[in-house]
Order: sequence, then C-alpha cells, then structure tokens
Amino acid sequence: MKTIRHLLLTLFSITILWSCWLDAKHNAGKFMTDVVNLAEFNSEFDDYNSNLPANKYGESYLIFSSKRDTKEFYNLVGFPAKIEYDEKKDIPILTRSSSGSDGFYSSLFTSGFMGKTNGNFNVLGPFVLNKNNLISYGNSPNYQFLFYADDQNKNLDIKVIYNDKDGKEIGPIAVDYLNSKADDAYPYITHNGDKVVYCSNKDGNFDIYQTTIGANYADNTTPMIDQIISPKAAVSIKISTISDAKADDKCPYLWQDENLMVFSSNRAGGFGGYDIYYSVLENGIWGAPINAGPRINTAYDEYRPMLPNLVNFSYPLMIFSSNRPEGKGGFDLYMTGLVETDNMRKVKM
Repeated sequence: MKTIRHLLLTLFSITILWSCWLDAKHNAGKFMTDVVNLAEFNSEFDDYNSNLPANKYGESYLIFSSKRDTKEFYNLVGFPAKIEYDEKKDIPILTRSSSGSDGFYSSLFTSGFMGKTNGNFNVLGPFVLNKNNLISYGNSPNYQFLFYADDQNKNLDIKVIYNDKDGKEIGPIAVDYLNSKADDAYPYITHNGDKVVYCSNKDGNFDIYQTTIGANYADNTTPMIDQIISPKAAVSIKISTISDAKADDKCPYLWQDENLMVFSSNRAGGFGGYDIYYSVLENGIWGAPINAGPRINTAYDEYRPMLPNLVNFSYPLMIFSSNRPEGKGGFDLYMTGLVETDNMRKVKM
C-alpha cells in the first residue's frame, strides 16, 4: 500500500514538473529586470508583508499587511488579483481583478478568515495553504489554512485559522510548537506539510529556523491538519549557515519548495537598512547568503520578499516591500524577478 502511495506521489510530482516546464518555456517571457511599484494595491499608508496564494485558475488574492484602515496597526487586507503579460514589454504585470475568484477564495474571504485576524494590534506575514499547494491524492478534504503572526499578547506569536475536513472553521489558534516566549513570525510551510521555516529572536537577534514536523504526508500516516497544526513530533534547528549572530534575519520564503530561499537581513555589508538576500541549497546545506544586489536593494529597507507559486515561470518572480521614497507613502509593494534560472533546480550564480 505504501508503495502505491509513493508511486502516486512520484507521478504527481513528474506531472507538475513537466507542466511547469512546458508552461515556463512558452509563457514566461524574458526575465523581469524592472522593479515595478504595484500601484493598484498600494496606498499612502504602509503596505507590506504580502502573500499571493496558489490558484490553478489564474485568479488569486493578494493578501498583505497595511495601516490603511487603522492608521496605527498593521491589519490584513486582500484584493482579487491576476498576473497578465505586457506584450509590448514582454514582462508580467500584477493587476487588480474584477472578475471575482474561484470557490476557494470566495469561501476563504467571505467566511471571515481575515476579519478574524484583525484588531488593535499588528498582524504580519500572512501565508496561505490550500488544495492547490498541498500534496493530495484527489480525495483529500478541501483544506484551507491562513497562517500569520500578531502581537496581541505583546510578543509576536504564530497563529492559524483553518477549515477542518468537515468544512468547520477553527481559530484563530496559536501554533504552539512554533512559538516561544520571544517573537516568532513569518512561517512558510512546505507543500508536503512536513517542514516549516520561520524566524524568531528567541536567541537574541532574529534568526531563521527550520522545523521538521512528524511523518512525511506521502506515507499518509498522519492527517494533514494534525501534522501541520499539532504534529506528534517537531524538531527545530537554527539554520546556522544563513543566520548572522550580529544581525536580524527575517521573513524566509522558499521558491516552490526548491533549492532557493529568500529572506531579509540588516547584516553588515548591505546597501542600507534591510536588504534582500538569497541562499541556494546544495547537498542538504543552505549556502552562504547572497545579496540580491543594487537592482533590487537600496539605502532604504527592502522587506518580506515573497516568491509566488506560479507554474508558468522558469524563474522566481518576487513581490517585496520597500520604503524607498518613490512610492505612494511609507512601505509599498513592488515586483521584479529575483534571479534567472537555467532549469527548475539550478540557480545561476
């Protein structure tokens, strides 16, 4: 039985990678070098910490933290969004969508997930998991998870709202196995539901951690909800090759669970404030961080880089936040290509 499950998972992965290659080859266009302000989504207030959930139908919601409503605290907001191509420039553009969304997004937002996260406190780092970016076998429940962190209890705690296998809405609840007495935030959960990367200042400065949670879902030994929310075992380690003892390293995000991690850091040697860095996984070890360079980084703060899970790109498209002066005000959201790739697994250095 286990062999059959592994075979199904392998076939699923091959199909996804093959479709990614075909879509990327025909649709990706040239590498996006321009850094574009997402003016349709930004306001005169601080807008940052975005997430663009996976959606096979092309429509999505851009979710992010903003002060536009409370003027004092970051609360979550979301807008229908779609990525199209500017045929003249041969680059992608992210625009507001007026055509609505599929059933998942309608149910997620009309059920009040985001409304239940917000309050007179800061809500940061949204991350959505759903049936489109979780491994399943076709008959799995329509899982919906919204992860985030807030400082309602002074320190940042990672929390989640989700629908269980019967569609019942649960939460918000604290994700206890990730939280400490310090600040814990910006979780990224892999597609298998077996690993979490996040940041915490439990050792002083903010560092990046990886937590392995229980059995791999491919073995089908643990229900997905239990594995992600309250795993039987959780082993957490600081990623020492990335974390700088004298600086804050925050907001880790992986590209399609591949060998590329992107994050923000105010370590020495950057261009000023927080810069965006990336690291490549080789032989199971995350390599030394590489500054994304002056095309992306400025003397101001570049923060919470996010790499959407898009099958029609051969390179990681990135949305990030910056308080550079040419924006609408405070932090704005921007989009660009991070690095060029010559295939799905090898990053050009």
